[in-house]
Amino acid sequence: MAQVSTRYGKALYDLALSNGSLDTSLSQAALVRDAFELPESRRILQHPEISRAEKRAFIDRVFSGALNETLYDFLLLLISKNRMSIAVDALSVFIELGRSWRGEVDACVTSATALRPEQVSALQAVLKEKLGKQVDMILRVDPSVIGGFSVAVDGHCVDRTVKKQIDDMRDSIIANY
Repeated sequence: MAQVSTRYGKALYDLALSNGSLDTSLSQAALVRDAFELPESRRILQHPEISRAEKRAFIDRVFSGALNETLYDFLLLLISKNRMSIAVDALSVFIELGRSWRGEVDACVTSATALRPEQVSALQAVLKEKLGKQVDMILRVDPSVIGGFSVAVDGHCVDRTVKKQIDDMRDSIIANY
């Protein structure tokens, strides 16, 4: 299913880019994706015994004119092809492609304690300079890392936590015996 959702997400991206609705479609797609992740929505949209007409009525009722034509037509296409089970994944692919095109990336930062605002700003500035992209920070606190922090961004991870250093020392000691 991943290939199918990727193909649909890329098709939506290509269409939104070509017709100039990318920015609007991106912001709306995030809201739609979040709504579709709710159990009630999932139950209605993915149930095989609920008709296409009922699914379309659900989309009309929930989003009632709040979606641009590109995104609305995309959802109707998914309904007509019985592909609502891939809607969340396809929208996620679309959002990721659009954010990449706009030069945006998420950086997941994990630390033992909450970072101070000036630390977040400094780290964000360094990442923006190194990556050449707008960086949105996702901050997580995990006391098990003991100290330091790790940053996961664009498929790469830099782990400078005390936990990682302890694990590396343990592995080195075990390997040398």
